[in-house]
Amino acid sequence: MDKYFDFFNKYSDYYMEIVKDEFQKLHIHRKIEHSKRVYKLAVEIAQKLELTDQEIHLVGIASLFHDIGRFEQFYRCNTYKDSSLCDHALLGVEILEKEKLLDDLSENEKQLILEIIKLHDYDELPSNLSKELYKYISIVRDADKIDWIYAMLNIIPKLSDKDQAVFYSNKENKNFISKRVVDSILNNRVVRKDDTSTVDELRAAAMGWITSFIKCYPSYEIVKREGFLEKTYELMGDEEEKGIIYDYVKNYISKK
Repeated sequence: MDKYFDFFNKYSDYYMEIVKDEFQKLHIHRKIEHSKRVYKLAVEIAQKLELTDQEIHLVGIASLFHDIGRFEQFYRCNTYKDSSLCDHALLGVEILEKEKLLDDLSENEKQLILEIIKLHDYDELPSNLSKELYKYISIVRDADKIDWIYAMLNIIPKLSDKDQAVFYSNKENKNFISKRVVDSILNNRVVRKDDTSTVDELRAAAMGWITSFIKCYPSYEIVKREGFLEKTYELMGDEEEKGIIYDYVKNYISKK
């Protein structure tokens, strides 16, 4: 992995050097650290699934580079909100192909990694994925979502209100969770960030991802080990709905 980490560090350091705004530096640095944590989580999940060394190697590459397009996105658009003109996953594929960074892999391995990066942030995966691709992408997506929850609990509360607003996509900071969000979670449907209107709805959505998004059994072990469900519950307001969601998700993961 040395070659890939060398490229990642040089590439991300470049953006830290060219941006002058401290706001941009903070959020580019946040994505650097996020990518490295996702790499560690994905490798841990892959190891617990007893994948081969080569499979773990591919998972490591895909997880390290899953957000490589975020740096150009934030530099160019000053946001992490994807659009048709600034989609971080497509930017990531473009960067890796342009740099020929994966050319030492087999064509099948290269395409697997590019597909993982392209699809990793989809709310719902296509139904026609090969078993091989589904296995790899589930690991990377689990690690990505787990780290989002980790950051919400351990990093974002330490930031300024302005910087927290970026993380929460400028949601209203009030205690409200709609019936629509509750019903979606209780029916194991993914609640997208864009479908939430308040910070607590987004936190509720994060709890719901544990049942609707996460797929690998070691991922549930990590969620339980780190107490993510309980800590998210404590971070929220006094809404009755949060207790309903908490009880449902707790019962779900107790069976995993």
